[in-house]
Parts: sequence; C-alpha cells; structure tokens
Amino acid sequence: SYMMQNRRALARVVPEIFEDTPVQSLAETPLTIMERLRETAAEFAGEPTVVLLSPGAGSAVSSEQSFLARRMGIPVVQGGDLLVLDDCIYLKTVRGLERVEVIYNRVADVWLDPLVFRSDSYLGVPGLVHCLRKGTVALVNAVGSQLADDRSLLAFAPQIIRHYLNEAPILPTVPTFWLGDIDQRELVLENLAAYRIRPISRENTSGSWERAAVRDDEALRAEIRKNPRHFVAQPQVEGAATICFADGQQVEHAQDHILFAARRGEDFDVFPGALTRVYSRTDPRGEFGFGWTSKDSWVLRDESTAPYLPTLPARASYVDTVSRQVTSRVAESFYWMGRYLERAHHQASLIQVVETLETEELNTAERKSYRPMWNRLLPPLEKSAGTSRRSIANRIDRYRLVLLPEPGSVVSTFLRAMYNAESVQDSLSPEAWATLSELRSRFQRIRFRPEVQETEAMRITRRLAEAATQLIPQFFATAGNTMLADDGWRFCEIGQALERAIITNNSVLSISKSLSAKASAESAHASEIELSAFLRLLGSRDAYRRIFQMRAEPIPVLELLWQHPEVPRSVLRCLTKCGALLRESLAPELLEKASAPIAIDAFILQLKRIDWRAFVGAAQDEDQPKLAASSPAQTRTDELEPMLQSLLSSTLEIHTLIADSFLNHQARIAQVSQPMLRGF
Repeated sequence: SYMMQNRRALARVVPEIFEDTPVQSLAETPLTIMERLRETAAEFAGEPTVVLLSPGAGSAVSSEQSFLARRMGIPVVQGGDLLVLDDCIYLKTVRGLERVEVIYNRVADVWLDPLVFRSDSYLGVPGLVHCLRKGTVALVNAVGSQLADDRSLLAFAPQIIRHYLNEAPILPTVPTFWLGDIDQRELVLENLAAYRIRPISRENTSGSWERAAVRDDEALRAEIRKNPRHFVAQPQVEGAATICFADGQQVEHAQDHILFAARRGEDFDVFPGALTRVYSRTDPRGEFGFGWTSKDSWVLRDESTAPYLPTLPARASYVDTVSRQVTSRVAESFYWMGRYLERAHHQASLIQVVETLETEELNTAERKSYRPMWNRLLPPLEKSAGTSRRSIANRIDRYRLVLLPEPGSVVSTFLRAMYNAESVQDSLSPEAWATLSELRSRFQRIRFRPEVQETEAMRITRRLAEAATQLIPQFFATAGNTMLADDGWRFCEIGQALERAIITNNSVLSISKSLSAKASAESAHASEIELSAFLRLLGSRDAYRRIFQMRAEPIPVLELLWQHPEVPRSVLRCLTKCGALLRESLAPELLEKASAPIAIDAFILQLKRIDWRAFVGAAQDEDQPKLAASSPAQTRTDELEPMLQSLLSSTLEIHTLIADSFLNHQARIAQVSQPMLRGF
C-alpha cells in the first residue's frame, strides 16, 4: 500500500508528469493479490472466504492492512474473531459462524497459535496450526515464511542456491557478514568504520544498537558482543544514492528498494513499482539512517517488462460469491461509534441552543430560572472518579464542557467515537473517514486552557460546537451514501437511534416535576416558556408547532417525544428503527425467536397504550370546562416520575439485549501488551 499511496500522492501533486510518460499502472495490484489468494484455495468447493488476519489497530502497519483489505474487499480480522470448530476455521459474525478457507496472515509466527507457540498470545487463533495440518485452511505468509526476512541468510545465499538448486547464483547478493560467526565478527570489529551494522530482524533487537551506533565505536562494539548473532555487517560502499532537493539545493541521499511479488505456481508476478525508502540522514555506523521518507518508483511500459507483469485472469460475469460478513467485534465498534457520535452531537447542540437562548430569546429573569433545567439535560455521566462538576450555565462552564479532557466533555466523547472508528477504518469509506478526520483535527488545533478569558472562551466554544453539529451529521449522511448497508453500518445506525432514545428518556425525566405539576392559568405562560425552551434544546420545537399548532403544554410534549411515529427524536420512532435494523441483521431462521426485536416490539406496544392525561395535571381557564381525564380521581400526577423511570429502565434493557445477542460474545477478557509484527 505504501507503493500505491506514493503513486497517488505524486499524481495529485504533479499530475502533468504522467501525461507523456508510459508508466505502468498500480491500480490492479490489490485485485492481483486477491486472485492469488483465491488460487490457494482451489481445492475447496465454491467461492472461498478470504480474510486478512491482523494484530490489530496497535500494529505499526495497521493502516497498510486496512488499505489493502478495503481495496481487495475482504474483512480485517483479529485472533478473537476466529475460532476452530471440527478441524475448520470459522469467522464469528453477527449472523453466526462462517467458514474461512484462506487467511492472509500479518501476525508474527510466535503469536500465531497459543497452543503451539507463545501460550500467552491474544493475537492468534488457538488451533490454527492444527487446521493447517489437516489442510482445511490455506495460510498465506505461512508459518516459517518470516525466515525470508532474516538478513543473516544473505551471508549464506550463494551456498543455499548451490545446495538446493544445483545452480550458480544469477545475481550476486550484497556482501554480508553474520556476526554470530566469530571469524566474521572479528574481521568486522577490526575495521568497524568500513561497515554498516544492521539487525537481522527488528523483533530481536531494541533501540539500544541504534543509540550505540550514534555514540561511538566502542559502544557499538559492546552492543555487538552482547548479542552478536542478532546482527549482520555490510560494506559501506554497497548501496545506492538518489538525488533529492533540500532547501532548493540538489543533494544525494542513500536509498533502498523493496520490491513486491505474488507467487503463481512456480513463478512470481512482480508488481510494476517499489517502495523506495530515502534516508535523509546517513550514519556511517548504523542502518542507513534513522527515519525515512519515500519516493514513487516507475516501471515503464515496453516489451521488455511485459512478460514479468501480473495479469488478471478472466472471470465469469457472475460468480456465486458469499456476501461480506461482519464480525461481532466490528459490529460492536460501529455500535459504540454511533452512540458516542450521537452523544457528542447532542452535547454540542445543547451548547449552541443555550448560547442562542441567552442572547436572543430569554430575559435575565428567565435565564436565571431555566439554567438548572439546562444542566439537568446534560447526559448522565458514567461512573468515573475524578470527574469535575459539569454545568452549562455560563460561558466558562460551556467552554469546559466542550474542551476539558475528562469523561463527559464533547471532545472526550468524540475521541471515544474516533477510537472505535479507527478499529474499523477498513470498513469505512474514505469520504466518511475524511469527515471524522476533519473534526478531529479541529479539536486537536485547540487545547484546553484553564485561565482562558470569557470572551475567547465564548468564541472557541461556539466555533467547536458549530463544527461538531455540522460534521457529525455530515458523517452519517456521507457514510450512508458511500458505504455498504451491511451489518456493520446497520449497527452504527442502531447505536445512533438507541442513544437518541436514551437521551430523550433522560431529558423528559429531568423535567418530570414540571410536567406533572398542577398548573394554574396564571402560571401557564411560565410553563409554556419552559417547555418551549426544552423543546428547542432537543431540536423538536419546530416539529411540535407543525404538528400541534399550539403553545407548548405537557400532554402534547409527552406524546410528541414518546409516541409520535414521525418525529426524529421520539422514542417510538427510534426504537422502531432499531427493531427494523436488527431484523435485517438476523438470519431468516432466527427472526421468530430473536430476543432483542421481540422485546423492542413489546416495549413499542406498551408505549402506544400510554395515556399521558392520567399522569399530568392540565392547566384550566375559569371559563373552560374541565376534561374528564384530568379530574382528581383519574389523574395520578405523583406517578409520572416513576413511570418515566420505568420506561428509561426498559430502554436501557434493550441495550443489554442487543449486547448479549450480538456483541458481548466477542468481548476481550483482558488487554495485554505484546509486540506487533512491525514490517520491513
């Protein structure tokens, strides 16, 4: 993917240089890899299921893996996504288990199977090696293939070729001395300045040899003698240079090339490009230098290169391919991404509306009366030690609510969403990811400052709240238009809808005393202002006016937010959407007995039967006849809050059912720190 991304970057910056130059395209590289992966499973009947096994988001090359998987159209999986059953590998999906025939492996051998290698590994799949022995799965980058990355083999390459192939080497290798051999080690140590010291593998060394190489020869000698078998030496005169420009001046820097090829039977298809690494600082003792940039490498189209380039076989116009399944881990990340994004959007919207109400609609006395109600609308915090008191009452409080780096702030909630988004980046479209990246960059450009002035705090708060309220809906719209409507995206929408229902629950519960109070005609005006402000904070005031065409009163407000089928924030609409999306993610044979959709249907039926007039005391004018349902014998105003609390508990129970049915069986028991396969 580095090779391909370099080409894309150069084509965007200076596209004109490609107009008259016959450069071989790299666009079909992922498809070529995919075809080779399919060919390894030729003995399996039907279209094979192919996955990319990754160490996870903590890997240094996770972005490369995500890019390749997205271009090939295969899922990125981790060890916990796979299990062994009846000598076969299966993928855990929200629809059940799916057989896997081909694994494109990017996990180091030592972590690949805890039953065979490291027993403390959480990165691999227990029983994978057993399945390899049984021949029920094909593993590309198979066990032992890391040996090809061992630089000490270069010292023995001519002998290996002669022994196994009975041939002389066609191309000479770079002169290499393995320092595990005492004679070669002493030869190198006698004239250390003439050699470049390189580790045989990144996994077998720490950064101590790099630090020793920078200091002096004696420190480097001591490091070599400590672990001589982990190092090789190559002459300084070997290697290539390339022309670069630094501050407008032409200079030369060391470079190397990594070529990529895919095996096809006894032959190899070599891709028409390379990862060319350029080292801006060359250290005579170490491995070229520390840190590198890269260049685009060209292969020109002509008759000499054609026989060696990969070709895609013609496939039938229709192949009975299996649909791309979504693992429960991926669905869980999407689910929480939807919930956290909706929560961050709600908080940012509250801040925006409060700013408007204070400056445009409410007078000083009304602001003082309604500030406590505004604070109660903030989403309840998860239990967390050390969390400051949250408030939305003044400008400094709102500034803290946006930027303070602790649970409950807009930035913290959004970063939780980003953490989940990063773990499923291969499943997100580039356009949707760009929207989230833009919002993250805006938060990163502005840091929280405890002693900020009120005027500046107001300006920053408004700018960031506006960005969140614009870009989060933009993400959902962009993703909905550019991504597959598969189980992953469905669970993002489920999380968004359920979080919105929970927010509505909590919001109505927070003003239950105001709703159930027996209002007099004299207090009707104050009640109308409070409920109108409440609807405005929930983004539902215009919807209320269009539906009821009257002032804000408790019973219509409750009907709007709980039972109306067309209001985006109503609990009924949100849960109806959740139920419909869950049914789309269920196998047909499970529709009749799935607990979560059944519970949602039962709860929706309960909502539709509630008569709010039995719980709310209505305001009455003297010349207006009393409603029968509002009579003291039938109105139970003291039961409204317990009723709302019960409805909130039922809504939260839906989350538990969704998690237990689709998500929790993928939960990782413990997080461990383990080395990742670094690459290169």
